[in-house]
Amino acid sequence: MSTPALAAQLIVFSSQVDLEAQMDQVLAGVHAAGFEAIECGSNQFAEAPEAFVKLLEKHQLRVAGLHGGLNLEPDVVMRLLDHYQANELCISGIGGWEGTSSEQFRADTQQVNEIGRILARHGYHVHYHNHAYEFARLDNGQTGMEVIIQELDPAVADLCVDVAWVHIGGLDPVEFLRSNRERISYVHLKDYIDNRRWVELGSGVVPLAKVVATMPELDVRWMVYEQDSSDKDAVDSCAISHAYLRGLGV
Repeated sequence: MSTPALAAQLIVFSSQVDLEAQMDQVLAGVHAAGFEAIECGSNQFAEAPEAFVKLLEKHQLRVAGLHGGLNLEPDVVMRLLDHYQANELCISGIGGWEGTSSEQFRADTQQVNEIGRILARHGYHVHYHNHAYEFARLDNGQTGMEVIIQELDPAVADLCVDVAWVHIGGLDPVEFLRSNRERISYVHLKDYIDNRRWVELGSGVVPLAKVVATMPELDVRWMVYEQDSSDKDAVDSCAISHAYLRGLGV
């Protein structure tokens, strides 16, 4: 298998700056930290995508993919993916965010399938991004993730595995990756300590070195560093995480 490309999710900046108002500064920081690609929201610069493209070109960055919820508009997302010359869309929120209804999980997964069908016709790839709640038991005794994997149509959608949320959900992320290797083409690398306190990669409890070592066994196109918040300057967090990954040979 080929080595996945590497990107940074812009969410690490979102609690520190106004992303769109200060995007020039944000992208400069991402580039300075060593990254060559970013992941951002599915409506990022939706009103002025050309301006975003110019900033990406200025800072020598490309877009790995976009990330949104079940309520996204496929036509809008495809327009932005086309502008940003990206092919990947991650979706979160199946089951109503910590819901326990297996029927809701099934219905929402079918909605992801439908979005996947629409985008697949235009050459785009759809991934479902997990959190921890999908690993809890539902009203039918299955876990949410079991329902998702059962219902997700592999012809049009697969998994974006967030390894920290898998770990928080009580599973070994390495084993989860291996068990579902045929259903995974996009991975979020994240780390934490204590009660979901997000930290730079390699600073927490997630076995990231083992996760990265597993990548040659999978057909993953992108590994994306994601840190939902930071006690440090976001640029420093990006740089620390990038250096950690480079130290692992990424």
